[in-house]
Amino acid sequence: MEDNFLEELKIKYERGAPRLIKRLFLYLSIASIVAILPVIGISYLLLEVLPIEVPWYLIISLAPVYVILARWVFNAVLLIIGRVTIKPLEEGVYEMDMKEENVRNWLINSVGTRLAIHYSSKPFGMSALGGFVYKMLKAKMGYGTQAHIVNDPYLVEFKEGTIAGGGSLVTGHVFVGGKLMIGKVKLGRNVTIGMYSVISPGVEIGDNTVIAPLSSVAYKTRIPPNQFWAGNPARQVGIVTKEGKIRTLKTSQKE
Repeated sequence: MEDNFLEELKIKYERGAPRLIKRLFLYLSIASIVAILPVIGISYLLLEVLPIEVPWYLIISLAPVYVILARWVFNAVLLIIGRVTIKPLEEGVYEMDMKEENVRNWLINSVGTRLAIHYSSKPFGMSALGGFVYKMLKAKMGYGTQAHIVNDPYLVEFKEGTIAGGGSLVTGHVFVGGKLMIGKVKLGRNVTIGMYSVISPGVEIGDNTVIAPLSSVAYKTRIPPNQFWAGNPARQVGIVTKEGKIRTLKTSQKE
């Protein structure tokens, strides 16, 4: 039985599987080559084009500039690659079979987007600027939004004023029982996702709703506006008033 099960897994995972390692090295190679071109150009300008002789120690002293320039070009190229290689996906639950087009496309998308996010998710070390990175990867990020970790950004929508706190995860996919679940995540205006919370695919959260820290919102959960949810799995434990204050259900029932 065990040998048969292993053989079935190999058939599903190996036949027709996209060459992910090859793609990874290809993307890194392209970004590395493009990143070194400005350094070569500056060096050539200093040594060959300028009419004056540039001292060797001045060229060496520019090493930090070379490193910073190459790093930002490298990151920018990976972002562009991550964006242009995104393939269309349909929401649903799929067996992890490489013959399934949506599974293959999701794997291909993951290589480009995760590579770009790994190197560029925090411009200047600030999570608040991460929204620009996610926008480049086709996330819909409204004005004043902030997110920490976003998987599958092309499946995620943040409307104006929505913030996902430090350590929180918003993802367009999960694995359950050997199956891949894919779904869009839609967060309304002025939504707050607490620290280290998890928002699963297919989730829709209404305006002004607050998700408590360390909570987990399950697959395809629909949360109305102006509510306070907490727990694992998360459930409604309160409401959010017009003034933005949180009241527990017991308190609100007494009133």
